[in-house]
Amino acid sequence: MLVTSKEMLTKAYEGKYAVPAINTQGGTYDIIRAVCLAAEEMNSPIILAHYLSTGEYSGHDWFYETAKWMAEKVSVPVAIHLDHGDTFEHCVEMLNYGFTSIMYDGSKYSLEENIRRTNEVIKVAHAIDIPVEAEIGELARLDDNGNITECSNIADVDNVKKYLESCHPDSLAIGIGNAHGFYKGPVDIKVDILRQCREFTDIPFVLHGCTGMDEETVKKSIEYGVAKINFGTQIRYQYVDYVRQGLKEKVDQGHAWRLSRYASDKLKDDVKKLILLAGSENKA
Repeated sequence: MLVTSKEMLTKAYEGKYAVPAINTQGGTYDIIRAVCLAAEEMNSPIILAHYLSTGEYSGHDWFYETAKWMAEKVSVPVAIHLDHGDTFEHCVEMLNYGFTSIMYDGSKYSLEENIRRTNEVIKVAHAIDIPVEAEIGELARLDDNGNITECSNIADVDNVKKYLESCHPDSLAIGIGNAHGFYKGPVDIKVDILRQCREFTDIPFVLHGCTGMDEETVKKSIEYGVAKINFGTQIRYQYVDYVRQGLKEKVDQGHAWRLSRYASDKLKDDVKKLILLAGSENKA
């Protein structure tokens, strides 16, 4: 069933677990199907996440309609989420389509500008009861070898406090050394930053860049109030690998749908593992 992310994240924060948010690669039905069926079988709330860049092929409206259709086929709570919205205009566009969760990422701007821009999105989204996720501490990015190619994203605790004094999103992603992509070697995640921030706020936190992050780090983050964890890189690589595997094994028999079903069914088991990691099974 289609819901906003507000209640599911509040419940997760209070219950000391997290809700997985899975990047669906712009509305790929095989991935959306795998995510929703896995959530149904695990009795878990779930978030279908969408990047603006991955919507260029299918169209943002196609993603929304496909996600909405699938969400209504299952009985567990499903939110349709814009991840890393880059402009006020894009956020409003997704709200008009019907998205039930919005992230505005102003982390690349100064603290004051991030506050100003995020508050503009919050004002519009809250007017129609749609929750907003914000970010402070720009997320680093990794190349194919696991090396940082852009910024370091460790947020200053004092800046987080100042931010929340003037900006009131429904959830907050705080940079703690996490990154998009595959990590190479040990991951230096500053989980203690979350603990320090938890001393002055009860807002649900969000953990980005969870692909390849060790289980202990994820569990510790949840302990300090992370209520949403994002997975993207791992899912898309696994999906493509299953398509390759299906072709090699000739499961398609000349039919594209057979290949799609094979890859989707395989991916469903991987999503179940993420649900177990987040601790959201039987929390629907």
